Amino acid sequence: MMEMTGSRAPILGDLIARLHGPAGTGEALRDITEACDSARIAGLGGDVEAMAALEAATAALDPILRESALACVTGDLRRYLRILDMLDNVLDLAPLDGINQIYWSMQRQLFLMRMDFASVPDFVTERVLPFYERFLKQISLRLGLSPVARQADKPATGRVVIVTNQFLSDQHQPTRDLLAQAVRLQRDLGRTVLALNTNMMPDRYYSPFIPPFAAAVEESLSGDQTIQFGNDSVRLLSSTAPGITADKLNGFFSAVEQFDPDLVIAFGGSVIVADLLASARPLLCIPTTSGQTVSLADIVLDYGGRTAPPGEGRLARSWRPFRLGMALRQDEGPTNRAEFDLADDAFLYVVVGNRLDAEVDAAFLAILERVLDAVPHGEVLFAGPVDTLRGRLAASRHAASLRCLGHVERIGALLSLCDVFLNPRRTGGGGSAAQALASGLPILAFDSGDVASIAGPGFVVATNDSFVERAVALAADPSLLSGSREDARNRFAAVKQEESDRTQLPVYLNEAVDLYRMRS
Repeated sequence: MMEMTGSRAPILGDLIARLHGPAGTGEALRDITEACDSARIAGLGGDVEAMAALEAATAALDPILRESALACVTGDLRRYLRILDMLDNVLDLAPLDGINQIYWSMQRQLFLMRMDFASVPDFVTERVLPFYERFLKQISLRLGLSPVARQADKPATGRVVIVTNQFLSDQHQPTRDLLAQAVRLQRDLGRTVLALNTNMMPDRYYSPFIPPFAAAVEESLSGDQTIQFGNDSVRLLSSTAPGITADKLNGFFSAVEQFDPDLVIAFGGSVIVADLLASARPLLCIPTTSGQTVSLADIVLDYGGRTAPPGEGRLARSWRPFRLGMALRQDEGPTNRAEFDLADDAFLYVVVGNRLDAEVDAAFLAILERVLDAVPHGEVLFAGPVDTLRGRLAASRHAASLRCLGHVERIGALLSLCDVFLNPRRTGGGGSAAQALASGLPILAFDSGDVASIAGPGFVVATNDSFVERAVALAADPSLLSGSREDARNRFAAVKQEESDRTQLPVYLNEAVDLYRMRS
């Protein structure tokens, strides 16, 4: 049994005080989250005495606030089970937007790998998926939704609808990948594509969930538009209206009925509008991440692996092997280190992401410091938008060798100048990993997540020590680095070969139509 140390007592006291303070604004929720993160980093989740004190001191608080905060500290998914049980008890009464906020906040924590799946191994397959299905039924019942079903024997139209929860800009990898997939359907398979940008994730806070989550919305993408992607164009129908409303959903259903596609593709997991159409149209899901995908589709493709989900349930039965094609950025013109103000004699490690504040945590920063201890001429570059990371890097003993570049427009050019691509423990990052391999940049990643899926076993390690050893060895041995660069190019060629099989997707599209006919 662990005892609460003196250094943890102030952290515990601050957390209890924050939890008993205001929680009605985004700023207050972020302050509570900061205290929870400090407690997690300090190890309060494994301190029996501290957790007992925290449990007792928060017993009377709002249960969503309390359970989500304690889940943030411990990573224990049993806290989320209690939240799901609470939601089930009021599923027919609670505001739909509030339920949606809590659902996506939990999903966000799963995506960021903040939760311990060992605490509830079947959490997604046995609890989240059934809850999601019940939530969709409540949406249909309470809003009186009834999408018109397509007759199973109706002649094919050659049309496909792709539905996404969030469409942003060409700087957003899932958006680029959706456009690339739409172009392939049109150019290679002769289909006519309509993309729906539904913005069904919460764009504001409806619940005191810790940590709070609100998705970005691109306000300019509203109504019926044509989006250019390279030399091709894709029709996009968007709604930026907030919340879950009958008008918004029926507008999308009417558009689908008028367009009359042979099938619907859910692009990503938990695509609410697509899954609400599952009873009315053939539905196939293309995940945008390697995490466990929540979908009601008859066929759920893989992100890039070849292993079916565990068990024999719905997700395991619907799984099919697949490799999602990555839409890389094309940077024109030559470059050199001077363009990015980089020293010619530095050994450059690079970390790329849009969520660096969350993904470059204290544990990963400690790994980077160990690497720089052994590589005096090394520098670590961070490419991507940040808010809090700069302050944490400034406090490091290697602050002079840790540089935030912010958003980098010519990311392909930057990667071509670096020596090693370093990846923290996270789910996302597949697009930047593919870009790195295409640049001949060796990857160093842990054995899970999108980057590991793209990079393959040759660039994956299991432990912090092996991560450090490999990073140091690549800086010390030019021949090892040269060989790793060649391995990166070969791996990229292998990934491209997997994703360029034009015969695979049509088979799955036809199978989804056949499965719909069987259940209609």
